[in-house]
Amino acid sequence: MSVARTQAPGGHHGARAPRTPRRALAALLCGALLALAVPAGASALTLRPCRGQAGFSCGALRVPLDHSGRVPGTLKLAIAAQTRYPKGAGVLIALSGGPGQSSVDVAGSFAQSLAPMLRHYRLVVLDQRGTGLSGPLRCPQVQALGALDPFTPQGILQCEQQIGSRRSFYSTQDTADDLDGLRSALGARKIALMGVSYGTWVAQQYARSYPAHTDRLILDSVVGPDRPDPFFLDTYSRLPRIMREQCAGQRCKGVTKDPVGDLATVLARVRRAPITGTVFDIHGRPRATRYRTEEELSFLVTSADLNPFMQARLPGALAAARAGDMAALLHLRRIAEGPPTKTTDLSFGLNVTTSCLDAALPWPLDSDPAVRPALADAALNALPPASYAPWSAQTVRSSSYADDCLLFPRQDAPLPALAPLPDVPALVLGGRLDMRTPIENAEATARLLPRSQLIEIPGNGHDQLDSDGTGCAERALRTWAAGRKISRCPKGATNELKVLPIPPGSIEDFRHPGSIPGDRGRTLFAVLDSVDDARVSALEAVYAGLSPRSGGLRGGSLSATDAFDGTMTLQRYAYVPGVRLSGTLKIQGARVSGTLRISGHEAGTLRIAAGGATGVLGGRSVRYEPGGASAAGGEQGARRLDGATMPRIPAALLTPRAARRTVSSAAR
Repeated sequence: MSVARTQAPGGHHGARAPRTPRRALAALLCGALLALAVPAGASALTLRPCRGQAGFSCGALRVPLDHSGRVPGTLKLAIAAQTRYPKGAGVLIALSGGPGQSSVDVAGSFAQSLAPMLRHYRLVVLDQRGTGLSGPLRCPQVQALGALDPFTPQGILQCEQQIGSRRSFYSTQDTADDLDGLRSALGARKIALMGVSYGTWVAQQYARSYPAHTDRLILDSVVGPDRPDPFFLDTYSRLPRIMREQCAGQRCKGVTKDPVGDLATVLARVRRAPITGTVFDIHGRPRATRYRTEEELSFLVTSADLNPFMQARLPGALAAARAGDMAALLHLRRIAEGPPTKTTDLSFGLNVTTSCLDAALPWPLDSDPAVRPALADAALNALPPASYAPWSAQTVRSSSYADDCLLFPRQDAPLPALAPLPDVPALVLGGRLDMRTPIENAEATARLLPRSQLIEIPGNGHDQLDSDGTGCAERALRTWAAGRKISRCPKGATNELKVLPIPPGSIEDFRHPGSIPGDRGRTLFAVLDSVDDARVSALEAVYAGLSPRSGGLRGGSLSATDAFDGTMTLQRYAYVPGVRLSGTLKIQGARVSGTLRISGHEAGTLRIAAGGATGVLGGRSVRYEPGGASAAGGEQGARRLDGATMPRIPAALLTPRAARRTVSSAAR
């Protein structure tokens, strides 16, 4: 489990009700007002049609603030349940990530992702206590932090002082107890649980606490089976493996032979002094930006598993930075930051509170804060540096729960459930390139579930059911829901976008087509790469939860009406020094076409279509068709002298649904 930081486009957006077998229509519950039958002694749950969530009815469940009964008070939890479902259906509760993410407002997309299960289950979601519409914990000073800004012990102390003594009742165990109250209110003997990211930890805690009431589990992007590590070693120790795996199979050819070495060099650089430089904003205006600390770079690197375009750009950005060109690395700061986050979307107050209550801190919560730093240092010093290299011990410490929670108010420590996981059917999904919940977590959890089936999604980052473009996760869910044994993803299937080339330093970095010699040919290739870069930049912004607008790497700007199917306007957009593009391009899936004015090297006008170009450069006519006669003897399969190419964008990434990533627990 990781403290949420980097924002991504909210995953479960856009409701689409699943199809229902015609023979089951007579058995459906429907109506404007639904009162559920509940066991004797349980509170009734009244539901009314949800606003903006077709096919769902909403209501509130009142639960004790303190499930032990020692402290009085109650909380109201927002609930959304499918209005129509098959007769005799079980109950499936879906859990978002964070901790702190809301669920009720994205119920429809959960239904879309879990459609194979809804032939036998009724889907129910809730805003967990302290999130969404369930009394979100508000800490404005923490909520205002950017995705790359560190939490501080003082900031968390101020947050907890604002929350007050009720902070004790926002552990994951409290949420697990809430879920059993919801089960009772729904009149269900057992419930199935689906969790994504932090939601998998909630599901595990419920299953340990209420094994007799657990029907089955779907765990997507899995928090490991043990209490969260105070130093995030599950992430730090796996980053080198993930970075090397991203570059396996010649995917980083012409870009880097040593991505971990590139990172280590950049980290050594920022330890000496901040990395500073100029980026161009969405209006093309120059802005100074910087990375002040190694910790900011740790947040940057781990954020890439939520954005396949950022993920593809990062190796080249690090390799360029190692060579002294910081432009691409600085450009990525805005993408990693994403947009501001509303408390009702993801409560940072709940996030830091639950994290401090749940984590296996190297000191007890009832200890004197004065003794905690020494205990944290001792625990860190006991770790071999190889377990977190190439990061420094100082960064591992400053980015940890052990540091964040140093001033958390003294109190009795709530212990999570430690019983074995129950022997129930379980589907476990993990992405090979997931940095915040690495595949090793899924493997460890699956080993503790006797009837689990594990599926690894090649080339994928975080959140499998929402982001897998190969269809492998969806097929696995459909097969598992039918009671059959799942199979591995087909050989060659991958979600990974080929690594983007190192940004060019000049047109001299380009070849020229065989029939267009000299700078005119190199400029033409520079223009085509600039168009590809602009398209990637628009998609990169959308996957970060931003509008499809961006500054150019070397100047100018772009603005798209829609990154998937619309128009993209370039204003002196520069990806290659000295080559500026202006004009409007039409976007239709993978196809980009339009007329551009070229200024700078070999100025002129080009008509872009089908990956080629025709027009005038440097006062002379040019014509280039990929694979045609004009390419013979010059291009040799690449536009760059080093052989690196701008990758073809997989079709699966060119759909709006593919960009709907969860805001789930973004890595520290």
